[in-house]
Amino acid sequence: MLTSRLPAASPRFFPLPRLLSSLVFLGVFLLGCAKVGPPTGGPVDKDPPEIASHYPPADALQVALDTEVEIIFSEAMDRRRTEEALFVSPAGPMRLGWTGQRLRVALPLAEGRTYVLTVGTGARDLRGNSLEQSFTLAFATGDKLDKGVFRGRVYRAHQPEARAHVWAYDLGTFAGRVGLDEPSYQTQSGTDGAYEFARLAPGRYRVLAFVDEDRNALPDPGEWLALPAGDVEVGEEAAVAGDLALAAPEVPELVRVQAVHARRWLLIFGEAVDVAALALAIGGLAVEAIYAAPDEPQKVYVETELQEQGREYSVEQLALAGESIGWDEPVRGSSRTDRKGPSFVGRRPAGARLAPGDSLHLLFSEAMRPAGLDSFWIASDSTQAPVGTWQWPALNRALFVSAEPLTPGPYRLQGRPALLADRAGNALEDSLLLLSFEVVEETAAIRGRIEASAQGRVRIEALGEDGRIYGRWFDGGGDFALDDLLPGTYALWAFVDRDGDGARGVGTLHPFAPAEAYGRYGELVKLASGQRVEQLEIRCR
Repeated sequence: MLTSRLPAASPRFFPLPRLLSSLVFLGVFLLGCAKVGPPTGGPVDKDPPEIASHYPPADALQVALDTEVEIIFSEAMDRRRTEEALFVSPAGPMRLGWTGQRLRVALPLAEGRTYVLTVGTGARDLRGNSLEQSFTLAFATGDKLDKGVFRGRVYRAHQPEARAHVWAYDLGTFAGRVGLDEPSYQTQSGTDGAYEFARLAPGRYRVLAFVDEDRNALPDPGEWLALPAGDVEVGEEAAVAGDLALAAPEVPELVRVQAVHARRWLLIFGEAVDVAALALAIGGLAVEAIYAAPDEPQKVYVETELQEQGREYSVEQLALAGESIGWDEPVRGSSRTDRKGPSFVGRRPAGARLAPGDSLHLLFSEAMRPAGLDSFWIASDSTQAPVGTWQWPALNRALFVSAEPLTPGPYRLQGRPALLADRAGNALEDSLLLLSFEVVEETAAIRGRIEASAQGRVRIEALGEDGRIYGRWFDGGGDFALDDLLPGTYALWAFVDRDGDGARGVGTLHPFAPAEAYGRYGELVKLASGQRVEQLEIRCR
């Protein structure tokens, strides 16, 4: 019996001859092609499911209006998850029914139309293994198929995002609200982030992507969302939609606020926040400094003037990049004295290898009392004392810039902890501050070209396997060069800063405003010592 996903007409049944032939085929298939599972207690099935067969055939023409689609999977499926990953275009009611590994889909077919049915990568087997790529079946009830196609990729934090929902709106026929009303076409991204829309009518399309965390098949506030920099023109030849970069929700959740001691508060968010974009005002209490915990960026420390024991303070203003974050609970002031000394957390860059032009960032567990560190390095038979300058770009971070590029070879630096104390005067807990690393003799480089679809400065960045990001600004598209890279593997991307604010604009859904153009090089770039990789191309669309 068919189960309804949306209201539809009365159930339809397969003609007997075709039903019998389908059952015979299914029996032969299950006997000859089914996976042979190991005995209980053997290796867990990690193989992704596949589409073993389907009806009608791909690109079939003159399909009868009473035809029901059959999808036969290679193994037993999680029916609920598979049904959630099933999309049909043009959108309309579907009636679904299962017989073993076969899924039947009844559609209200109309004359002279091209239909596209997609099984997205959210479909999975009973072991939780998902399809590697979305499956698309196109057929027509008339004598021709639409030929338009466009494709792209979805990224989150510059890494391929699998199972993202991707929507496409035909702006020539769509009259609703993008992101609220049902799209003309739907699919899901594959394990490599790739998606494709095929068999489209010529026209102009608007595409978006989102991570459906609450599984209601809608791009809700609080979910990762990617908006395009422009619309896609579809004609007779395949078009490239460009890369979609998912952006985190604009307003992170504030989980807790508490007084740590008489001069410090702690704010804990649900995710990492950019403290440079954070604005905070406390009623009756002056805010002196804000900084993030070095290894836990979701934790934000606030240095305040002296609090009153037991007094209830209210958060009068809290906003991130202009977006308000609500917090109604009062915070009781503390009279506790800060008697705990700070600790040295580590350095950045954190890897064992540095480039000759690198600077050193020393990270501390809390806000420090800025001090002159000109005599910080100790020279001895086993340690070096490079000449340079010191800065305090943040209260818990000291920066050393060498006067000359560091000479290739091993380094062992020893600092004077006695010169360091926190704002309360507590000395550094570490009795020894020792740094060891090696400066490489030959760095590597990446050269290429950026094709930009919009005017503005272009930012290109490369993420190394050690988590370090290299970046440069360029005036518009064209040739680029990233020099002085350490040997290793890099992910490479770029964006166009159209509004000149120094950050990539992610756009807005309501009202709709496009994002700033983004592009990621599709493969990881591997660099050996002294190597220069050239002629890479990144398209920002």
